[in-house]
Amino acid sequence: MMQPRSSAGRLYLILQPTAEEVFEPDAVADAPLVRFMAYGAHHLVFGWVRLRADRLTDLLNAHEELHLAEVQIESLEDGITQSAEEIIIRRRELIAVHAAGPRGDQALHHRTRTHPIAIQSGNYLIGGHLHADPDADPMVSISGRPPMVPLTDAWIEYWSGGERKYQSTGTIVVNRDEADWMRVVTDEDLIEGGLRPTSASVRRDRPKVEHSASG
Repeated sequence: MMQPRSSAGRLYLILQPTAEEVFEPDAVADAPLVRFMAYGAHHLVFGWVRLRADRLTDLLNAHEELHLAEVQIESLEDGITQSAEEIIIRRRELIAVHAAGPRGDQALHHRTRTHPIAIQSGNYLIGGHLHADPDADPMVSISGRPPMVPLTDAWIEYWSGGERKYQSTGTIVVNRDEADWMRVVTDEDLIEGGLRPTSASVRRDRPKVEHSASG
């Protein structure tokens, strides 16, 4: 759930390991419990969280860091998952973030055109639809926005522990600044297996996520 310790520079979220409701006498849930997953260069960080804000994209663009508590962390090197009491992730270390809802206030939406987009960031390949003004060039539109950009009807493909994994995410928020390449594709290209990554990119060294283990 969102905590008051969030600040202008750091977003603080407490996650829980399962989707089961935690009984808290006299507590009233004021936001849905949703699956949360952050994709980094070396790790996946995930759990379940209550999000009060309407749009995850706005939260991510408003904060330079995520401070996450009670999380599960999967190493992409060996596929092993551990629990951690807390971690701090800089936004520039994120490849993408997914949370299963909410979609935002429909009253604030305006007419857009969708464009099928593919993005590669290191060993991640991401596909989905970018929403842009009807007359806008999609690549100009995405480059003129804040760094975290949502794609709908999206999927993400990556390698963990030597195995290829593919997830259909619904909506995923991608970090435009960490993309090796972005391009407009076709809807047919977005069908599973229709796109293949280029040979593994040599990426600049970035710090791994540091965490305190809880078990």
